Amino acid sequence: MAAPSQVACLILTMNPEQLAHLDRIGGLVDALGSLPWMETPELEQISLRLLDFDSSRWSFLRVLSFPLYAELTALLAGGEALPHLMSRPRIAVVMPVYAPRRDLLKAALASLRGQVGVAIDCLISVDGRVEDRQLVEELVAELEAAGDDSHWRVSVFLLERNRGVGLCRNRAFQEVTAPFFSCLDADDIFHPLRCLHALLVLQSSGVDRLNTGWSRVSLDENKIVLINDRLHCTGQSSFLARTEILSRCGFQAGLRHFEDTEFMLRQAFFGVSMQDLPIVGHYAHTEPRPDYASLSSVCRQEVHPISGHPYLCGTVIAEQPESWLEIERSHRQRYHSLLAEALRAAYPADPDAADGERFTAD
Repeated sequence: MAAPSQVACLILTMNPEQLAHLDRIGGLVDALGSLPWMETPELEQISLRLLDFDSSRWSFLRVLSFPLYAELTALLAGGEALPHLMSRPRIAVVMPVYAPRRDLLKAALASLRGQVGVAIDCLISVDGRVEDRQLVEELVAELEAAGDDSHWRVSVFLLERNRGVGLCRNRAFQEVTAPFFSCLDADDIFHPLRCLHALLVLQSSGVDRLNTGWSRVSLDENKIVLINDRLHCTGQSSFLARTEILSRCGFQAGLRHFEDTEFMLRQAFFGVSMQDLPIVGHYAHTEPRPDYASLSSVCRQEVHPISGHPYLCGTVIAEQPESWLEIERSHRQRYHSLLAEALRAAYPADPDAADGERFTAD
């Protein structure tokens, strides 16, 4: 986190747009001050944390995430959020880890440690590599040595061998005790306001799952990588949900592709209520190079670099939507088939008379 002297130097170098953002941060911090458990030292820390994060990611933040401030400030100032914030809410965040880049993993962990107004249970599931667990423990120790007050706790689980992201997440899901949960990949980051904002929208809407906005960015260049021609998408691996849905749905252990979208489709099919929130607070690292390959999608994707643009550095071009629709149809057919089998087993066409009395219409 930036020291006060660094903050002073930073402010002196700000352009008018960045100086105006200081008012945006100040308005939010004033609104947070209404929370019964929020104290002045933490408010001061939040101001520094937001300024530090936003100034370091300014190129893409100014395009994607100003609405986070406006909506969260309105939710807090309007009073509707206060019944949900009588104490600090706790959220579990599941992070699968396999052969990560050190700097990106550290940024992901720091973004969880820096969440504003919530307590974070960081559940890290390491996919079979002992050296990855050692790296996680080293980075967590580095972050905690910073000494600033934080409301997070970390648990690390090691799978015996590499099993893929689905089973890796399922291992951590078994340990969730917080009333809400989310997921974050080891090379992605959250904005400091992301979890609190998503929680208040989820609570006010009454749904089981909130599909949140995310954008591809290069954390090396601090610029946006377009998704076809879009700045952002909603859902898939970006969500906040009530923990009770885990008793009904988990990631498919054997599914190494399309697992995020399948998880969302299956929840919707079996009656998990959900809502979309397009405001972006989740940034998925993407390297803008032609040999990029997605580990989560069977669809062919290409990355085309963009040079000289103030906030864009590339675009991901995926296959035609028909291929995605075909995958979706195949999963829905499987759900219908499984449901039909379960119904036939529960209500056989010719039940044995010994199983109980048959009912007939008069």
